[in-house]
Amino acid sequence: MKIFRAMRFFRFLTTARPRLLGGAYSGPTRVNVSSIPGGAVLHLDHHLVRVVLELAEQFTEDPDGVGDQLREIDALSNPAKDSHAEHERDQLVDELLEQVGGTHLRLHGDQVRRVAELLLSSNGAGTVIAMPRQRQAGAA
Repeated sequence: MKIFRAMRFFRFLTTARPRLLGGAYSGPTRVNVSSIPGGAVLHLDHHLVRVVLELAEQFTEDPDGVGDQLREIDALSNPAKDSHAEHERDQLVDELLEQVGGTHLRLHGDQVRRVAELLLSSNGAGTVIAMPRQRQAGAA
């Protein structure tokens, strides 16, 4: 009985936890891809570190400007279901992300191909399946 429970637990761990498939390291930003049941996970920690460092640099150069933006975003994040405030907050967040270069992750050259391969292989979509050929006239 213990072996059966241990096998079920192991099966749960292998399906619930992301399984690292590999990474694309040839471009300016490293990207790792993991497989999860029903999809994939993109690990963007390297990109986000660059965004936070840019935000810190801008804060050092102009603490009032970036600080005011962050305070305004926080103030608009807590209203009681005010859709106008949420829209305004989203615009401010978009502007701040654009300012620090956080809205786009740039992939170059072989990195594009590698990320595509990893995403396709995350759920077996990248495997080639032979399709049956159509029968010729008169063949049985």
